[in-house]
Amino acid sequence: MEYGVNMMGVCDSKRRFIWVEVNMPGAASDFYAFDESALKQKLEAEGFLRRGLCLFGDNAYINSWYMCTPWTQVRINIECAFGILVHRWGILRKPMPVNLTIGKISSVVLALCKLHNFCIDKNCEDVVSPTAGDIANITMEGRLFLPRMDNNCDAVWDPMSGRLNALLDSGAHMDDHTESQRRQYRLDLDKPCHKILAEVIRMGYERPEYN
Repeated sequence: MEYGVNMMGVCDSKRRFIWVEVNMPGAASDFYAFDESALKQKLEAEGFLRRGLCLFGDNAYINSWYMCTPWTQVRINIECAFGILVHRWGILRKPMPVNLTIGKISSVVLALCKLHNFCIDKNCEDVVSPTAGDIANITMEGRLFLPRMDNNCDAVWDPMSGRLNALLDSGAHMDDHTESQRRQYRLDLDKPCHKILAEVIRMGYERPEYN
């Protein structure tokens, strides 16, 4: 029997994990996992996050005074953080041993995230390439191929779709709240996303053209 768990993570600009929760089943959408998390409770508590600061997320989340979506070029850091984590620790690319409880799996993941941060703090950011035996073992046991990365770990893709689809984007938040709730969030203009957009318009910034 196999089952998955949802790992929710927040990273900083250096791609160090500053918050990790592994509590929800893998079938849970990212929005639902966040909605039930201790992190959301803390973010909504006055004084935890200074006004003017926010998290950046993808379309799995909704805009609020502490969350700004879907700023792709900023949130790429968290996708890279997940990619580096999985690329560095082969155990995350195959099923965990069946004798491990959910609590132990959570502890293993948290420990690997701390080691990930340690490697970054010590400037040990190079990820050693796996041996042929490692790849064979991971592929046979886990059926999740090794993601390929560029030389400075700035991007992570799977060979087929360009993303780690097997690890990211668990469900859609549209299934977890109503259209009227989404409309309420859109009408509130005092959010980081609207302030950033207003600044972009004021400064006349444009998307760069690619040849």
